[in-house]
Amino acid sequence: MRYNGECTVWHKSGGAYISYHYPCWWQDTEAENISKTGRTDVDRAMIHLPLSAKVEKSDYIAKGNIDFNIASSVTELLKAVNPLKVSTVERKDYGSPIMQHTEVTAK
Repeated sequence: MRYNGECTVWHKSGGAYISYHYPCWWQDTEAENISKTGRTDVDRAMIHLPLSAKVEKSDYIAKGNIDFNIASSVTELLKAVNPLKVSTVERKDYGSPIMQHTEVTAK
């Protein structure tokens, strides 16, 4: 997999968030979904990470190599970094090893 940048994932493990840094392919995909009741935001980014990345739904992700540790509350992270919240995680572990990756969408 070819990567065009780096990203930081804050993965929840045992009640605390641990930050991981990965090479990534980051693609902004901002769009809007209009429903009968009004506007609904949809995923704002599609990110390809290495297959070994520790990431799950509801983790937080941001573009760049960000050194920020959460001391007491995730609110600190939201105010300081403004990360995206992971919506989906799909392992793409088929094909040749160079093409294998984890596909993440986030909003």
